[in-house]
Amino acid sequence: MAIEKIMILGNWELCLTILNALFPHEKRQGTPRYQVTVLTYLSQTLSLPPHVKASDVQHKKSGYSSASLQSVMTGQDLVISTMSGGDAEQQIRIINAAIAAGVRRFIPDEFSHDSMNKQIQTRIPKDAGRAKVIAHLRSMREDYPYFEWTAIATGYTLDTQLISGNMGFDLEWHSATIHGIGTEAFAASSLERVGRVVERVISHWDQVRNQYIYAAGVITSANEVLRSTEKTTGREFTVGNHDVQECVAEGEKRIEKGFPDSGMFLLERSVLYDEQLDALRPFRNRNSNYVLGLKSESVETIVRTAYDDFKHYGKPGCGCSA
Repeated sequence: MAIEKIMILGNWELCLTILNALFPHEKRQGTPRYQVTVLTYLSQTLSLPPHVKASDVQHKKSGYSSASLQSVMTGQDLVISTMSGGDAEQQIRIINAAIAAGVRRFIPDEFSHDSMNKQIQTRIPKDAGRAKVIAHLRSMREDYPYFEWTAIATGYTLDTQLISGNMGFDLEWHSATIHGIGTEAFAASSLERVGRVVERVISHWDQVRNQYIYAAGVITSANEVLRSTEKTTGREFTVGNHDVQECVAEGEKRIEKGFPDSGMFLLERSVLYDEQLDALRPFRNRNSNYVLGLKSESVETIVRTAYDDFKHYGKPGCGCSA
């Protein structure tokens, strides 16, 4: 059964980059390949990449109750969630509503570190929630054998984390905080790449269905990112090296004090430097890029695009300029 009707839940950065990949610049002639619907909360308006026509995308709204979700999902071939990945209760409600609506395929909100890594689950509550969602998807196969899913780990979203400063790099004041010696390798992708991976998963569904796959754009290190950042900005950065456990301790302290967002950013950053987590192994040993027909990204290109977005907008784009 072909995938023709796609619903994307949420209308933030991830949704925009997926839309950008589903409606590529170079293929604007003729009828779009997919019938795409974006589902938002009742109060939200619809944002689209500049080259995507409003007539190409249907906008629906929901209060996200089970009954409302089932109603709006009816008739869809695939539902993609780009919201609240760590909210296991909400994601499971969405999955159950999709099954009740007769949806046959689902992509949960992952697009980050490896949620199957138990040490990462222990450190980052959001990933523990995501792991529960994957367990629920796997359990559904027995009662609903027609229902298929694919979960995608893409690694650290490098450009967005550089622009926000969450990685510890300050593009304005040319400084960097590194929680290690800087040579620790980690998996990363650009925001644009995440959208492209989702599009390739859709077009290669039979090869990756019912799997948790690893499809990072690049394997890099903080030192390589630093070199690319200095080259791009033409400025030498002031670098401070700290212990990775300091990063973990500070992140946990901020969460305890009632600052969950800033604390979570530090815990996610710590994964880049903590080699004891063995977070990189599956991205190397179970790399799905070949199956998806994807080549590696360039760290220098990711950094250059991020810096351009930072200078012009102060925030990441959606890959629309690529």
